[in-house]
Amino acid sequence: TSCYNQIEIEAKPGSDVTVLMTYISTAQAKGQASVQTKIDVAAGAKVKLVQVQLLGRDFLHINDVGSELGDNAAFELLQIQLGADKIYNGARTELLGESSDFKAAIGYYGRHGQTVDMNFIANHYGKKTTCEMTADGVLQGGAKKIYRGTIDFKNGSAGAIGDEKETVLLLSDDVVNQTIPLILCSEEDVQGNHGATIGHIRKEQMFYMASRGLSQKQAEAMFVSASLEDAYIEAPNDATREAV
Repeated sequence: TSCYNQIEIEAKPGSDVTVLMTYISTAQAKGQASVQTKIDVAAGAKVKLVQVQLLGRDFLHINDVGSELGDNAAFELLQIQLGADKIYNGARTELLGESSDFKAAIGYYGRHGQTVDMNFIANHYGKKTTCEMTADGVLQGGAKKIYRGTIDFKNGSAGAIGDEKETVLLLSDDVVNQTIPLILCSEEDVQGNHGATIGHIRKEQMFYMASRGLSQKQAEAMFVSASLEDAYIEAPNDATREAV
């Protein structure tokens, strides 16, 4: 099964739009699922886009999000990547208008030898623009993950602020994790920050769990559940929530 979808979202000035997308299949299904989403957020408008990916383990998933923001516009992106075998996921946001704002929160669970390839770009053009990009994930079972986060302060974006942060929990020694934050600057009066926290469950944490009667497998499951809690909370309906 292969499918390709192109979606366009236009938020009129001053409007408030929420869009929920769920990519789901049976566990045995295989194929390719490609989705391109283009978003135009006019002056003073707000858009929230929630994407939950629950495809079968033999799927190739390609997901692309592009957006342009006007004056005082806001775009919030929440993505949860739980299924598929190979995931190529990216978003590019053009903060064109003054005081426009972009927030991205990405959650993923890489396992079963999955490939998770992510690329997020925030281009600041307008004055006093802001962005915040966060990614939280868990890797185990031979998974390979690369996350690229780029904040680019263009000439003329005086007063802009950009933050990016990633937290990765490694549950086995056979995983590959690459975190590549990048801040580019063509304007003097800007502020850019980035940080990453990458590591295993600490021995003292595991000892505490064991003292409460939990096995290592149960303790790891608890940490995974905590990392993916947002996926459950933000699921658009009961059927998707149950699948998560």
